[in-house]
Amino acid sequence: MNKYEGIFIFKPDLAEKDIEGEYIKAEEVIKKHEGKIGKSEKWGKKRLTFTIKKFQDGFFLYVAFEAPPQSIKTLTELFKLNANILRAQLTREE
Repeated sequence: MNKYEGIFIFKPDLAEKDIEGEYIKAEEVIKKHEGKIGKSEKWGKKRLTFTIKKFQDGFFLYVAFEAPPQSIKTLTELFKLNANILRAQLTREE
């Protein structure tokens, strides 16, 4: 298993209870695909450097996790399909 970091940007127009649910869903997707969460940080609502899908702000989530290399492509595709995620970036730690 390799170590990865993920940063997720969620839509800013979600209610507080909905954003908590989205954070949990993102972590559950990682766990479902044999990932083990090491650290998770909710960075809250922040201003974006550039507009993404006509949004100027977004809720940020940082997750450090371990997962098998073959699951990363599947995870990336699943996060792209979630309409509440503006952007998801998964990178491998060196």
